Amino acid sequence: MSTPDGGARPSSSPASMQRRQRIADATAALLRERDAAKITVADVADEAGVSVATVYNLVGPRERVLSAVLDGYVERLEAALGSGPAHEDPLEAVVDVVRVAVVQSLHDPVPLRAVLRELGPLEFAENRGPGLEELLLPRVRNIASLQIDSEARTVAHMIVYGFRGVLLSWAHLLISDEQFRRDSELITRRLLPSDPARQATP
Repeated sequence: MSTPDGGARPSSSPASMQRRQRIADATAALLRERDAAKITVADVADEAGVSVATVYNLVGPRERVLSAVLDGYVERLEAALGSGPAHEDPLEAVVDVVRVAVVQSLHDPVPLRAVLRELGPLEFAENRGPGLEELLLPRVRNIASLQIDSEARTVAHMIVYGFRGVLLSWAHLLISDEQFRRDSELITRRLLPSDPARQATP
């Protein structure tokens, strides 16, 4: 059965998950070696050691194959963040999500930049991943002034929009790695409410 984006409905069997991971890894490996525009589904299938039909059945068409690389960055981000906030300060816990997202991006930048440039901002915005908002939301909800769910969702959504803008600028080499770090954190802090407790501290 197909999903709305034209890809197959993914199987959750261990064998299928393992093959999907091989396909994502193969795509990332190819992106380190050649221009994204020149990579076909057949190339990915050959690199992963599976059939073209398997790629379509487990992942989907070429756009979804490229998007699977983004999903891998989010999975690594989630693993790096662990089960809960690293900071007791709820504002810093939110900033930490973006900070770790930048670290993950810079750890293996070539495939990520290639996918972001190839998908373009519109397709990237419509992509099912990255699920940064889902990682931000529980931490945003811990901020005292954002415990109304709709307000927390709005702030998390705006942080994602801001981060995506900086991420795309970095992917297109419009800003340096250091400016990517700095601007991502700055936008996040600007979108968070001020903390009255902090302001009261001498």
